[in-house]
Amino acid sequence: MKKIKIFFSAILFSLISTIALADFDWKKYAGEKIVFAYDIHPYVDALVEKLPEFEALTGIKVDAQIFPDDVYWNKLNLEITTDSGAWDVAGTGVQPTWDTSVGNHNVDLSKFLNDPSMTSPDYDYNDIYPSLRSAMTWDIKGEEVVGNGNGVWGLPHSFENMNLMYRNDILGKHNIKPPKTLPELTATCKKLKQVEPGITPMALRGVNFWSSVHTAPASIAKSYGVVDYVMKDGKIADTGLDSKASIKFHKDYVAMVKECAAKSWPNDNWYQVVDALTSGNAAMAVDANMFGFWNNIKDPDGKNPSGKISFAPPPTAPGAKNFESNIWIWCITMPSASKKQGPAWYFMQWATSKKMVLDGAMMGKMVNPIRKSTWDSADWKKYANQPEFNNYYDTFMEVQDRAELFFTPRYGFGEAMNAWSVAMQEMVNGRPVEETLKELAGSIRAGI
Repeated sequence: MKKIKIFFSAILFSLISTIALADFDWKKYAGEKIVFAYDIHPYVDALVEKLPEFEALTGIKVDAQIFPDDVYWNKLNLEITTDSGAWDVAGTGVQPTWDTSVGNHNVDLSKFLNDPSMTSPDYDYNDIYPSLRSAMTWDIKGEEVVGNGNGVWGLPHSFENMNLMYRNDILGKHNIKPPKTLPELTATCKKLKQVEPGITPMALRGVNFWSSVHTAPASIAKSYGVVDYVMKDGKIADTGLDSKASIKFHKDYVAMVKECAAKSWPNDNWYQVVDALTSGNAAMAVDANMFGFWNNIKDPDGKNPSGKISFAPPPTAPGAKNFESNIWIWCITMPSASKKQGPAWYFMQWATSKKMVLDGAMMGKMVNPIRKSTWDSADWKKYANQPEFNNYYDTFMEVQDRAELFFTPRYGFGEAMNAWSVAMQEMVNGRPVEETLKELAGSIRAGI
């Protein structure tokens, strides 16, 4: 009798779920038009290609305005902080949203997520990796950004964890194993310069911008015990950038840059990292793992190194128990000045839905996918485990367990972290590490 009750309960639940799905009104905003803005990127290419599906589902028209990278970020900050109302949905990252959410420039999306009349019952927000959801969740108190809050300021769209990527054709030729610690990385570069004098051992970002410290430095520094800020009673009380752990890390990191990086390092951004690794002009990089994925995709013109880039966790401090991996999260947000918040929300949940995330991943564009269900999908497993992707899938699964956003949420993040990137250049140029970090920490403390 008990089994019969369970059986009929399962049928009833299935019927209720089916009715709920059927009852969700995707046509509520038919005839509306919204503006969606984004940086030129494979992530947005997937969405733009699938826009006809969204428009057929909802009757909402989307004006996709896609800008070059060097134009977009300044325009993004201007459009949102001036409350222009020109955009209804915008692509951004977690750190820039810390600044724009202060002053009520972004919509807290929890009001939509908690409203069953606005969010489809099959959306399944909790299917998105917890580290990604928590990174987009904070509270605003005056001009303070307080982590572990309740406000949801964006939906993760795709993300990058940091890997050591290496040319298996170059390292394999000389029987060199991927290094596991930062000093081992320096020694590996020294050996590569002897056996492959025509290439750069390591491609690294060095440009004076905070993105230079959020990739390799942040990931490796974490394993040394470095923190950007020291918290007390839930508030930022100090910086940890002049601690003993930070001094040790920076001495090792500066030595690595001097031994491994190209002479152009002070001006190199992610474009140069990708170009060097793809062309084989560099043997290794510690950066966003999807760079290696995209450049392993088979190209009929043969212009990429298909299958020649392999993956490993980021190097660590000597003796560290675990590696660490910082994440960069691309997300979509809703400017508060949007007059089309309803249709904008429909677009946002569609863009991050289970179907769209899986479709985008299978297109080889929305990588890394944000949803656990995608990584469990038999279709995605088969695609991502093709020989040309080497150990991408397995390394992701290994690294993701330890991947998180290492920066502390705060208003004015960019200014402080830009100062860190400047200090890094000064140390590589010969300025004493302790002196430089003491000055850096002093300038940061003045802004706390």
